[in-house]
Amino acid sequence: MNVRAFISLAFAVGLAGTVAGQICYPPFTLVGSKCVYLETAEELSWQEARDYCRGLGSDSGVGDLAAFPICDDYVAFARYLALNAPTNKTMWMGAHTLFTPNMWQWVTGEDLQTGVPFWYYNEDYDNTENCAAADGSYYYRLIDAHCDLVKNFVCEIPPMRKEQVAEVVSAPEALVDPACHDHGIVIGDYCYVFYKHAEPWEVAEEKCRTDHHDQGGELYYPSGCHEFTHMAHHLEAAEETDTYWVGGVDISGNEEWAWVNGENIPGGPPYWATGEPSHTHDNEPREHCTAMTAGLRYYLQDVHCSDPHPYICKLRFF
Repeated sequence: MNVRAFISLAFAVGLAGTVAGQICYPPFTLVGSKCVYLETAEELSWQEARDYCRGLGSDSGVGDLAAFPICDDYVAFARYLALNAPTNKTMWMGAHTLFTPNMWQWVTGEDLQTGVPFWYYNEDYDNTENCAAADGSYYYRLIDAHCDLVKNFVCEIPPMRKEQVAEVVSAPEALVDPACHDHGIVIGDYCYVFYKHAEPWEVAEEKCRTDHHDQGGELYYPSGCHEFTHMAHHLEAAEETDTYWVGGVDISGNEEWAWVNGENIPGGPPYWATGEPSHTHDNEPREHCTAMTAGLRYYLQDVHCSDPHPYICKLRFF
């Protein structure tokens, strides 16, 4: 039975997923705030895949290629693909260029910025490759591809219940603010001070705590995907070329990564560059500390803690 027939049967027999809190009709699965279906058997061009998805629907609307303008939703989706998609598959997503080369947009209408958090850091954005796909080789981050290539794809349909409107990742506004001490810069909801003097990681971490004790200073770490995105986009917009220390460390030496506040740093999206953290137990000296690097579009990488780098202190408003 094909997917369209299965969904029609689901409507007919009332397989509405209100049982146990489920809000997606089978074979769709709730991932983040989306009802998604992975088509791993049939391969189509981007437009053919979109037409296929549009043929799917529910009481709340028609289907389309899956779009994830919400950062946390995309992270949940990438983890879902890692667990459920065939190994290293590349799957069409609901994003394409609009009007001019490299002006990307989700099919739901939201703008799609390049770089953090959605794209593979080394994507070169070929002007002839105007459709986006999630690539399993790069933690299921986006790559651009020729739209007429045939690939598997991901469809979505609206959930049965009206989903809550969530914040869309947008370009950050960086301002000097009187409430931001010591010539800091406001990015998003926080105040940061950028130190160009290079220090080892432990010295940078101590200086952020002691020099900015009254403002609750810490070596920068993101509270979530949006804050991380804002910082990466600020560094790119400022044309920074330095490598900056970040408040993440391998706490046990056994690849157990945590922020300086003690919270776990998950692997893969949204923080780590593809192939990072890269150290192994045979590396001497070990790469126990994290940095944001221009060469990786400011995704995280692990580096030697004794290396000197500039650093960012994160201050709090009281």
